[in-house]
Amino acid sequence: MDVFKHYLLHDRLLIRFMALLGIVVVIFVGVWALSYLFLPEGILRGRSLGQILAGNDLAADSILVEWLRIFAINLGVMLLHVVANVWRTEHDYPLGYITVVTLPILYAVTLGTDSFTLSQGGKMPPSLAVLGRSGPYEIAAYILAATATHSIAKYRLKGRWPKQTSEAIVSNHIFRLAREQWIGLVLAIAILLVSNAWEAYRIMLYFAE
Repeated sequence: MDVFKHYLLHDRLLIRFMALLGIVVVIFVGVWALSYLFLPEGILRGRSLGQILAGNDLAADSILVEWLRIFAINLGVMLLHVVANVWRTEHDYPLGYITVVTLPILYAVTLGTDSFTLSQGGKMPPSLAVLGRSGPYEIAAYILAATATHSIAKYRLKGRWPKQTSEAIVSNHIFRLAREQWIGLVLAIAILLVSNAWEAYRIMLYFAE
């Protein structure tokens, strides 16, 4: 665990990002494969948070409106990971690191069971074809935002849920981000904007066919 902590809490943003990204990729591919092999098709359709937030309308009237709707949802999700970093676990990991791992797991199950609102025509086995979708880049943006804001912790969680308590962390660096961290956060938002534009385009193209 000390080895993981060394890289996940490293002073350099790039090293933190690559370490957390590597862990997420391993978990993501494993869950994807298991979902494809053992879970029934469409098991999460209409049940995921993203689909609930998007509502019942399958697409907006224009690509711009669709883009802004998708971006608003994803930006909100990103901010949840950032806000979670206000707390640290007993082992000193930012809470945002833990929350950012959950969405790739849900996305992996969605891919493996074809649980998208718009069916992709069947369960998708693990392959590099996923890089043609917006999901991996959205996840990368979440990870970058979480690792860029790892130092904003104000409280440390103590004990086990549901009896957890929190204690204040005394630091002169709380809520202060270095230049590298600000660049990472802005880059994360930029990645989100571009990936969401691609997603909006694919959705509108689907309905145009």
